[in-house]
Amino acid sequence: MVTLKEIAEKCSVSITTVSNILNGKSNVSEHTKERVLKVIKETGYRPNYMARGLRASKTNSVGIIIDDLTEFSSTGIIDGIMSYFDEHKYKAILENLRFYSKWGTKWYHNTGYEESVQQAIDEFESIKVDGIIYVAGHARCISCIPKNLNIPLVISYAFTEQPGISSVEFDDANAACDITTHLIENGHKKIAVIAGTKNNIHTERRLEGFKRAMKAHNLTVKDSDIKNGNWDSDSGYENAKALLEGSDYTAVFCFNDLMAAGVYDYLYEKNLVPGKDISVAGYDNRTISKYLKPALTTVEIPLNDIGRKSAELILNQINNPDDFEPQRSFVQCGIIERDSVGKI
Repeated sequence: MVTLKEIAEKCSVSITTVSNILNGKSNVSEHTKERVLKVIKETGYRPNYMARGLRASKTNSVGIIIDDLTEFSSTGIIDGIMSYFDEHKYKAILENLRFYSKWGTKWYHNTGYEESVQQAIDEFESIKVDGIIYVAGHARCISCIPKNLNIPLVISYAFTEQPGISSVEFDDANAACDITTHLIENGHKKIAVIAGTKNNIHTERRLEGFKRAMKAHNLTVKDSDIKNGNWDSDSGYENAKALLEGSDYTAVFCFNDLMAAGVYDYLYEKNLVPGKDISVAGYDNRTISKYLKPALTTVEIPLNDIGRKSAELILNQINNPDDFEPQRSFVQCGIIERDSVGKI
């Protein structure tokens, strides 16, 4: 790992000058500052706040980096984190990166994504928080965490392959298996699926769970039984039309509640009643699900529990650094049975 001394030698300046630049002091020329910052970026140097003695005492604060606060999952997770922190006399500082708001659903392909995350981590390190929780907007492998991180970090709602970092997710595949089993136990053997977008971890895991349940009950799944939607009601409507017209399906499993709402629109357009003529199951238990007519049977993601587990892991790592063992935790989902699944 590059040291402060090596940076100073590369730039032909004193260690004090490099330190002043890192700490934002203004007694350095702009030319020298630019030269030093360029070398810092090229070498990947990151200040070791622990080694420099800047983290000699706890601040009882944790930084929370959020992909986007407008994502339906974010507020529930953050509420769980905050409730756990309240119980343990910790405070949280939030950094909302607003990725969906700025760049839409393809933000993780934007070149500014990783830089924004690293900048947020740097800022939290500079104000000496005791740890960081990264709240992802959707499940994926997080690969932008600096390898020489000097502060405890937990990933919430996603995971990483980077050693030494804990993560908390929900068991997507098992929940999909459970709700498919619920449909089967209500007599449904011909089940259509409106999945999410291709090459999406949620889609892949939910398909795995669906197929597992079908196989366990000796039911076959054909490629034509599955259509990929775009996680919105319009694609739910269009895929319901493609799947159900002239078919003998008795149920539709939608990989989120918004697409299920689109299925409802299609069924009512055809004078069919959800739960009576065609059963419909959703996923997420969004607010809309209980207001659909009839109310939607769906999977409930335990967002509050995910937040609380994330908070528990970060405080354990902060308070017991010598005994810390990184964990990849999975929280189990539940089935909310309402009126959209009928028995046949």
